[in-house]
Parts: sequence; C-alpha cells; structure tokens
Amino acid sequence: MTLSNKNEPGKNELGKTVESSMTEQEMEKMIEQFEGVTNKRDLKGPLGKFIALIAALFTLYFMWQGAFGVSAPEASRGIYVGISMFLCLLIYPATKKSPGHKISVMDGILGALVIMVMLYFIIMYPQMSYRAGFVTTPDLIMGIIAIVLALETVRRVTGKVLFLVTVCFLAYGYLGPYFPGILSHKGFSISRMAGFMYSSLYGMFGSVASIFSSFVFLFITFGTFLEASGAGRFFIDLPYALLGRARGGPAKVAVLASGFMGSINGSATANVVTTGTFTIPLMMKVGYKPHMSGAIEAVASTGGMIMPPIMGAGAFIMAEFTGIPYWDIVVVSIIPAALYYFYLYLMVDFQAQNLGLKGLPKEELPDPKKIFKEGWYYIVPIGVIIYMLVAGYSPPMAAVIGCVLTVACSYLNKNTRMSPKDIYNALTKAAISSLIVGSTVAAIGIIIGVVYLTGLGLKFTDIILSLSGGFLPLAIVFVGIASYALGMGVTATTSYIILGVLAAPALQELGVGLLAAHLIVFWVTQIANINPPVCLAAFAAAAIAKAEPMKTGITALIFAQPLYIMPFIFAYVPAMLLEGEIGVIIRAVLSVTIGFYFAASFFQAWMVRKVRFIERLLIAGIAVMLLLAHPTTDYIGFIAAIVMFVFLFITRDKTFGKTTTSSKATT
Repeated sequence: MTLSNKNEPGKNELGKTVESSMTEQEMEKMIEQFEGVTNKRDLKGPLGKFIALIAALFTLYFMWQGAFGVSAPEASRGIYVGISMFLCLLIYPATKKSPGHKISVMDGILGALVIMVMLYFIIMYPQMSYRAGFVTTPDLIMGIIAIVLALETVRRVTGKVLFLVTVCFLAYGYLGPYFPGILSHKGFSISRMAGFMYSSLYGMFGSVASIFSSFVFLFITFGTFLEASGAGRFFIDLPYALLGRARGGPAKVAVLASGFMGSINGSATANVVTTGTFTIPLMMKVGYKPHMSGAIEAVASTGGMIMPPIMGAGAFIMAEFTGIPYWDIVVVSIIPAALYYFYLYLMVDFQAQNLGLKGLPKEELPDPKKIFKEGWYYIVPIGVIIYMLVAGYSPPMAAVIGCVLTVACSYLNKNTRMSPKDIYNALTKAAISSLIVGSTVAAIGIIIGVVYLTGLGLKFTDIILSLSGGFLPLAIVFVGIASYALGMGVTATTSYIILGVLAAPALQELGVGLLAAHLIVFWVTQIANINPPVCLAAFAAAAIAKAEPMKTGITALIFAQPLYIMPFIFAYVPAMLLEGEIGVIIRAVLSVTIGFYFAASFFQAWMVRKVRFIERLLIAGIAVMLLLAHPTTDYIGFIAAIVMFVFLFITRDKTFGKTTTSSKATT
C-alpha cells in the first residue's frame, strides 16, 4: 500500500492511529516474493525517468480510452499487450545474474522486437483479417517472435509455472495425433498456430486482452489512486476506531478492512501485505497467537476477491465470459460474499470469547468521529462508481471518473492533497503494478487459443463427466482439485480465466446454470490462496506474524469454510442466486446463514458458552441440515437450532469441568 508522507503521525488524526512496521518498498518486495515475481530492476537517472514516462503515458492512454471510447480493437489490445511486454522485459531481469541497475543489450533488443511485432499487428491487422487464415511469411515470422516474447515475459515476471503450462498447451496443439484417446486431434502446423495466435483476435490479442485493457487495468489504476491519496489509511483507521474496543477488536478490523481493500486491489497476497502489516501485530497484541493472526488476515484478504462491487476484477471477466450484465453478477454475489464474512466474523468473535480476549483500551484508540470527519470524502469516489455502474454507465468510464474524483477529494484536506508529482507517480505506479497481471495476458491468450483450435474445452468436459460418472458433487470436487493445482503457480484470476473456459461447460452439462457454473469456478479458484501445502496468502501472513507457515495455512483452511461449501450451494440452491419466489429465497438465505452460525460454533466450540463434545456433535448435525438448504432439512434444522440455542442459553452459567477448553477450539 502506498502510504503518503502527508499522513505522518502527529499531523492529523487520519494516518496516525495505526503504524506499519514495514516500508512501502519492503511491502512491494514481499508481495513480489509471495506472488512468485522476480526482483525488479532499480533503474535510476535518465533511463529510469524514461521508463516512468512510458508507464505514465500507458496509463493515460487507457484512461483516455475509458473516458472517450475504445479505439479500434487491434490498437487497444495491441498497445496493452505490447507495452506491457515492453515494460516487463526492461524492468524484470532475465536471470538473477542480470544487471539490476541497467538494461542489458539483449533486453534492449527484445524490447525493440516487442515494439516491432506490436506495430506490425496494429498496422497489418486489417489485411491479416481479410486473408482469413492465410499466413504470409512476414506474418509467420512476426507470430513466432511474438509467441517467444510472450513466453519469455511470463517466465520473467511470474516464474516457471505459467510458462510451462503455456508451452505444454502449444505442444498439445502441435503434437495432437500423438496424444491418447479422447485427447487426440489432427494437430496443427507451426504456421497455423502462429497465425491464429498472432494475426487474429482469438489468441494473444483475444478476449483476455480485451478484458484486461478495458476493465482490469483501469480498476487497478483506481486502486492505485486511492492508495496514493491516503484513502487506504482511512479504510484501515476507521474500522480500527470503530471496532478496536470489541472482543478481539483488531481481528474484526482485519475482517472489515481487508474485505474492502481486497475487492479493489485484486490480489489476496497484496492485500495481506498491505493491510496485514497493520492488523496482524494488533491482533497479537490483544492475545491472538501468531499463526491465528496470520490465518485471520489471509482469509479476510482472500474474501476481498469475491466481494462486490469489483470482486478483484472477477466480475468484469465473468460478465465478458457469460454475456450476463456486470451488475446482475454483482447483485447475486452480495449475499454469498456477506455470508463469507459473516462466518469469518463469528469465528473471530467465538475465538475471542473462548480465549477470554478483550479489545484495545479506549485511550489507545482514536475518535471515530474525528477519523470520519478527516476522511469521509474518500467514500465519495467509491459511491459514485457504484452509482454509475447501477445507472448503466460503462465500467471503464466509472473507473476513470473514480480516479478524477479521488484526486479532487484529496484537496479537501491540506494534508492529503495530491500534487502534480503525486498524480504522475500514481500514473506510473498503476502501470508498473499492473505488470504482474499484464505479463500473463498474452500467455493466457495462447492457452485459450489452443483450446479453441483443438476443441479441448469439449474434451475436458467429457473427461470431467467421465471421471465423475455424472455425479455433480464429484465433478465440483474435480474442478476444485484442478483449480487448486493450477493455483499453486498462477494467480487466482489467471486460474479462473483458464478454468472458466475448460471447466464451467462441464458443470453446465450436469445441469448447473451458466452463472452458477462460473461462480463455482470463481470461488474454488480462491482456495489456493489459503489451502496448504502451497497457500501464498497464508504464507505471506505467516511471514508478517513470524508464525509457522503450515500451521497458519491449516488454521486459515478452517476459518475459510464458506469457500468449500458455497460452490455446492450454488449448484443445488438456485435461490441463493436470487432465482425463484421471494419466500423460497428468504428461506434459503436464512437457512444457510444459521447454518454458518452453527458451523462456526462447531469449529470454535462456543455458542453462548463453551460446549461439550456431545453438544458439538449435535451442533455439527444441525449445521449440515441447514446448509443443505432443502425444505425438509431446513424445517427440521430450524426447530433443532432453536432448541439447541435455548438450551445453551439457559445453561450458560453452568460449568462442566474441563471437558471443553479453549485448546479444543480452532487454534
């Protein structure tokens, strides 16, 4: 998170309440470390200024496009992919032995080649599209160069996993006849594959490039402007002031602040680092163990990816894939996201009661009225964006207006005013920050291009149907396993894009609706952030808390149960997606809500009081009945829930020895 010097302690109430133990540079290095990104070059002098200028102009171009309309598709996508690759090859060194303070001759040549293939694509696209599949020698040469540059770019920035996945897909496209059974296909020549990937709007410059250039990049820019204006500090300080005195107050601050920030920044790991450096030390201060503090922050940050209205850019990608209006996706996602945080809040609260934790002393907390007075204006840009999206304005236009309003609102407080230099730096940082996702666009486009060419999507559907035997729950488990394996090496957004093409159709074949299928895939792709043994968000949180990484991941797994449960609810309970009669919807939502309440009680061994072993088993049974959200089990569950709650309430003052202790709750 960018923390402006204008918000130093002592100058105003906003920004002096919660201090980070890490500098901005340290935060960025940690984000890069846990997202698998190699160290960036530290370019200074004229060369550094040149790169900064290119980055700022890059951001300005897409802001202009968002405000005044998209230019020709080949120009918009070509510039986005080309300049992203250009900046990556200059900023990210090829190896650890490459110079860190200057650009090597080879990287300069690669950068020049990127510009060449970008310009060729933009200028020659009308002719290439007219030739409709006939690839000339210059087309072939440019296409091969572009593919090689895309592979090198993604290798440098994100590591080997996505690089190897892309190479495997290319090999699959070329060696089709040699694959067994259903995976076999006729195979495609290098000329056919290079032409399709480069000279059409279905490969490197396909739908993924369109989504990222039109939507994702502009909301990354909006998030950058919010941070540069000091808004990030406000959205941590306000929950801190409001919830700091509550039981386990800092943990509840993490839930609220991380949920909001994660929706904007689009990365669970980045959210952990930016908000966790404040919240994790505070949680440990009031008595949470280090691994638990890290787990709570990791789960809260991961939830930001499913939180409307932005959903870490997932809502825009889903709208493009499904053809369902963006706002419809946001509306049906509100209740599931709220239930995710409701469950996490209960887990935090029950744990605090179980361990006898208190909040922070009043004298250590700022005045929430004062905090709100000094930062209320940061709510305005977000409110305007939501209004514009509801009113039917385009998301790119809304993001641009949000950026402009953020700058304007910063002038309402002399300590937060963004100078021209601050604005320029925000433009530069938006482009540089976007490279982690921008570097993957061409590679993902290649993967999707191979899927289109070979018909792999239909074959993957057949494989899922065959392995699951047509049994939907098992199919969802297989999709979850695939997303988890893929998520070990790529971001959740990348994982969703790939599996949205491959796996969602399989779920539809089993009777799941279009939106429900994509929501299932979208939710299960978040699991890799917190599910051991490779759980980057949990590991980042463990590093901040100085806790055991695997223990943090296991604890996070229990705190994030809705990630594992909601996909099945999406499949079997259409009412949770606001389909059906209002009475059915209310019953389903109420049932799942109470079900999560009892699930949290089971895991934390607390409901009004500590519960005994047999009581925990009964609570677990009630939770299962309610989470099934079926009319029969609902009514039985409702009655059982009332009886259990009343019994525990009546006996709340009784003690039952040491049969249930805090050690038996989630630790």
